[in-house]
Amino acid sequence: MSRAGIALRVALLPVVMLVGVFLYGLAMSVATTLMPLPEAGPLTTAVQISQGFLAATLNAALACYPLARLYGRAATGVAVLVALAVAAGMLHGSGDDADATTLLLRGWALLCCVVLLMGGIWLVARRRQADDSAR
Repeated sequence: MSRAGIALRVALLPVVMLVGVFLYGLAMSVATTLMPLPEAGPLTTAVQISQGFLAATLNAALACYPLARLYGRAATGVAVLVALAVAAGMLHGSGDDADATTLLLRGWALLCCVVLLMGGIWLVARRRQADDSAR
C-alpha cells in the first residue's frame, strides 16, 4: 500500500468516526419511530431493549461494508474507535441522576453496537477473502 493511501485513510479517520456517531443517532431515531415507547406498562423496558438492538443492527448494516472496503484489515480497529465515540456520546450526561435501568439500557445498546459492528466487519472481510481466493 502506498504512503498516500495510508495518509488518506488516516486523514479520513475523524470524518469516519463523526459519520459513525451521526449514523448511530439516525439509527436510534429510526428505531424510536418504528417502535414507539408505550406510555406505561410492562413492555416499556422490552421496547427500549429492542430499540437499542434495532439501532445497532441498522448501524452495522449500513457501516460495515464501507468500513471494510476503505480500511481492509484495519477496519476492526476503526470499528472499535467508532464504538468508543458512540459510547462517549451515549454516556455523556449520564451522571448521578441516571438510575440503574437507564445505565443498563445504554450499556445494552452499546454492547449491541460493538458486537454487531465488529461481527459485520468480520463477515464482510471473510466474504471478500473468499471472493479473492475464488478468482
